[in-house]
Parts: sequence; C-alpha cells; structure tokens
Amino acid sequence: MNIKDGNIFESMRLVLPEHRALMAQIQRERMKRKRPVLTEERLEEMQYTLSEAIRDGRAVRVTVFTPERDVVLVGSVSVRGRELRVRTVNGVRAVDVRDVVGVEVVNNESR
Repeated sequence: MNIKDGNIFESMRLVLPEHRALMAQIQRERMKRKRPVLTEERLEEMQYTLSEAIRDGRAVRVTVFTPERDVVLVGSVSVRGRELRVRTVNGVRAVDVRDVVGVEVVNNESR
C-alpha cells in the first residue's frame, strides 16, 4: 500500500462518494497559489510609483494577485480608501490594495 502526500484514500479501489468529494476538495486546496509576501521596501516603491502616476496623470501597469493567476491591468489609477480604481479601455476595475503585487509606469509609446 503506497500512501503519499497524506492521501489515505488514494490506494483504495472502493471510494465512497463523500470521500471522493473530500479528496477533490483537498486537491483544490493544494492547487491554490499562496499570496506573495512583499518586503517593506517593495511596498514603499509601489506606493511611490502610484503617487507619482496619480500626480502626473500617467498610466500604470498594475499586477493583481488572485488564487488562480496574476491579473495585469493597464490604465490610469485613483485611490479611494483601501481601493485602487484602474480605468482601463474595458471600463473601471476596483482592486483591493492588499491584492496588488506590482506597479510600474507605462511609457506613452507602448499604450
């Protein structure tokens, strides 16, 4: 009997439906990405970039963490409380600032 990764049901031929659902849930939990831990220096750098972009009215590329994959939004930004609003060509997207993992200024030529 070969048990790996703590999955005691894997080697059994007969699996009850409730155990199958539990196995699927455990597998989904293992597949979720973990939120990256940003250094204080990185947070300050992103804050500076955002404040400069807002002040100068420049577009930025914002990378947003989601459990499935990173989402990249490009556009002008504004801040309301703990919410970052990114005005893209598809409309305005509101993003929690805790989910932002990257900010960089977009050159006017690449827009």
